[in-house]
Amino acid sequence: MTISKRESQRLARRAQIISAAREYFFEHGYADTGMSAIAAKLGGSKGTLWSYFPSKEALFAAVVEDTAAGIRSQMAMPPLGDGDPVEKLTMLCRSVIERALSPMVIAMFRLIGPLADRQPELSKIFFEQGPGKTQHVIGEYLCLNFADLLWTTDYDAAGKDLFALSGAEVHFARMWGIGDPPTARQKDAQARHAARLFFRAYAKDPEKLAPRDELNAAPAG
Repeated sequence: MTISKRESQRLARRAQIISAAREYFFEHGYADTGMSAIAAKLGGSKGTLWSYFPSKEALFAAVVEDTAAGIRSQMAMPPLGDGDPVEKLTMLCRSVIERALSPMVIAMFRLIGPLADRQPELSKIFFEQGPGKTQHVIGEYLCLNFADLLWTTDYDAAGKDLFALSGAEVHFARMWGIGDPPTARQKDAQARHAARLFFRAYAKDPEKLAPRDELNAAPAG
């Protein structure tokens, strides 16, 4: 499907507005960001901005959706097909960890957090477009790659568990500014530990994929 030059220009301008608004929201927070300030940053009129977005809430929702989609698209999924299951799952867990620690993710969570009680619809948009969709994508990957190895068919639930095992601890530590950022070696160790724990919980034959003695090799703190 082709689009007209005018529509292409409009889409490009919309993307420019979202990018500028994201920077402003990240720097000043939601409450201290106004449409006039964003228009000034763009170098245009407030009327032009309103022709694209009827309110600050609508603009922020677009920023949330765009940011979540961008974060999700950066997650590297190991190729389908043959290969050692633990190694493939470790690669997936490592990708989850990288996304959980990315500056964009941390900034987005810090921005959304204060709005959760006052404007839960915006938090819902972010969760559904970001973590929620990511968990679903992971569940689909588990179904396509490991259906014959797992005892469950609830792949969405399995995806949520793998998502949490991989990135929850490191994500919250960075979001709250606790400790130093993990090294590449620590990320690798956390990814392998998460993969082993997942197979201990979900594999039909956990001893084959994740022997108990291997679980003692917990990631370094």
